[in-house]
Parts: sequence; structure tokens; C-alpha cells
Amino acid sequence: MVNFSHPGISVIIPTYNQADLLREAIQSIIDQTFTDWETIVVNNYSEDSTIDVVESFKDSRISLINFSNHGIIGISRNEGVRHAKADIIAFLDSDDTWTNLKLERMISVFRQKPGVELVCHDEWLLLENTIKSVMEYGPYKSYHNLLFRKNCLSTSAVAMLRHKFIEIGGFSEELRFAGAEDYDLWLRLARAGCTIEYLHEVLGTFRVHDQSFTAKIQQFCENYLNVLNYHFENWPGKTFFIRYLMQRRRADAWRGAARSFLKKGDYRQARRFLHLAFKEDPLAWKTWVLSAMNLLRGRV
Repeated sequence: MVNFSHPGISVIIPTYNQADLLREAIQSIIDQTFTDWETIVVNNYSEDSTIDVVESFKDSRISLINFSNHGIIGISRNEGVRHAKADIIAFLDSDDTWTNLKLERMISVFRQKPGVELVCHDEWLLLENTIKSVMEYGPYKSYHNLLFRKNCLSTSAVAMLRHKFIEIGGFSEELRFAGAEDYDLWLRLARAGCTIEYLHEVLGTFRVHDQSFTAKIQQFCENYLNVLNYHFENWPGKTFFIRYLMQRRRADAWRGAARSFLKKGDYRQARRFLHLAFKEDPLAWKTWVLSAMNLLRGRV
């Protein structure tokens, strides 16, 4: 049962050398209609004006922790949770922002549905300061579907019960999962029976830019595959169909990387990753379509 005592929610912001973007992220919390929050900024010893930005808000609800995460953002998030006072926690990456109704709407779900342990809302996708599309999350809630279909949650769009987070051990701090540690967390939560609710309202902005981990396509793909393979290894009863589903998911990962390279105009790398996708699932029509697109654009 959630205890809605003060503060109502703890917000964790890990950051490193993103002072200007951090200012926008914190301001989006200041602008919330729900005001009973605390924000914990976990600063990985940034070399820019991060500390000045945090102190400039002069708000007692905002605290700063200088903490070395050794390049693994999950470590910073876990450290923030250790300092959190509320029963509900939310994560906001320092390059993302929220709409002013975000916390109010999330808290209302926990109040109206006492059995819910995690809530995820939709987001705008912001690419090079231009809104490109709406990122709709869901509908998958079970461990099987999250593992064999797709990851359909986003860290900056999630609020959850702190005790559930602690119960399953928080974010992985393994380097091989870096950048995909959120997917591993959702999988472990689902496996532990976490009750997930999707709120189909756009309440935040997910920013993709050159500094973000998402821009490091190959590294992210490899770590995403590490998460998949870790959970595949622990799956009981690997029937022929289950093995096919595993191959299909690995092909999805390779194809996702190929799509990213295609968008960046790197047709050679796209071709390499499409080849890996074909090796896993040669009959996938999406891979054939992407290959045709890569071939045509490469020739042009």
C-alpha cells in the first residue's frame, strides 16, 4: 500500500556535463502542478556548470549529490533511490523534460488504482530540437511479452513504488548492460509479478542528440543483445518455438541498429547489421524491406 505522506514523490536525475539541458529538465519539474516532490540530482562530477545550474534554482526541494558512477548511469540512479524519501519514485534523464501535468497524472493513477506498482506514459520524440513523433508505450505487461515481443517502457516516462524497485535490486550496474539497463529492469520487474499500468497521455519529451547513448548505435545494440541473451539463458524449457522467438528478437536488435545507421546515411554499416539480422531470421519481411531501402539509398 502506498503511503502518500510528504514528499509525495522522489525524482531522480542522473547527469554528466549537460548543464544547459539539465536546466530545462529541472525547470520542467519546478513547473509541475503537483508540488509535493523532492528532486535528487546525482552529478557524476561534471566538468561544466552543472553545480551552478542546480544551485541557481534556490529550491529546498532540490538536492545535489556528487557521485562517481564509473560511466554506468544505472549506478547513479540507484544512488539517487538510496537517498529518496517518498514511497513513489520517478526517473528523469537530464536531457529529457516533462509536461507540467506529469506528476499530477501519475500520482492520480496510484491513488485510483491501489494495486498498481508501475505507471508509464507516452512521450514526444525530439530529434535535433524538432518534435518528430509520439512514442506510444505498451501494451505488453508480462515477462514473456516484454522479452519476446519488445521493450515498451521508457525510463523518463516511468514512476514506480520504491519498495518494488529495491525488492528486485534496482538497475543493473554491469557494464555489459550499460544503456540497456532499463530494459533489464523492466524484465526483472515483470518476472517478479510487478503490476504495470500504461497511461496513454503524452507527458514528456524524449530527446535524441549526439551526446546521448542512443547515438552510439553499435555499443547500444551489443548491450541490448547482452540483456536479451542473459534472460534467454535463464528461460526454462527452450522448445523449438521458443528458440525461434529468441532468434527473432536478436534479429530485431540487429535490424534496429541497421535502421539507425540507414537514417544517418551510413549504408555500409547498415548493410553489415542487416546481414546479421538475416542470419538470425532470414524470412523476416522487415529485414528484406530495409535491405531494399538501404540498397536504393546507397545507389542514389
